Amino acid sequence: MKDDFLKMAMKAMQNTTVQKVMASEKVQKGFANAFKASYDVKNKLDQKKSDLAEQFNLATKDDLRTMKRELDRLQRQVSKLNRDKKDAKAQKSSSSKSSTKTNSNE
Repeated sequence: MKDDFLKMAMKAMQNTTVQKVMASEKVQKGFANAFKASYDVKNKLDQKKSDLAEQFNLATKDDLRTMKRELDRLQRQVSKLNRDKKDAKAQKSSSSKSSTKTNSNE
């Protein structure tokens, strides 16, 4: 849908009448004000959601994203420790077998 809108906008911008309208300072200010208002509304909504979530002791998307990153980090750390432990066991096992062979040859 976004791609379709962009294609239509690009096609419209090729029209000379649209170019003249878009060149108008009033239209440019209007677009700037519309974008600013949209940004302000989004920020206010995000703040209200955050306040409401905090009031009801709920996790926000950001909280969940942070917890997921931390969980992923901890899982990688556990996997690495398990690999290290497995490697250490294998190394200990191979070294004890080689020392047993050395002792039997003497």
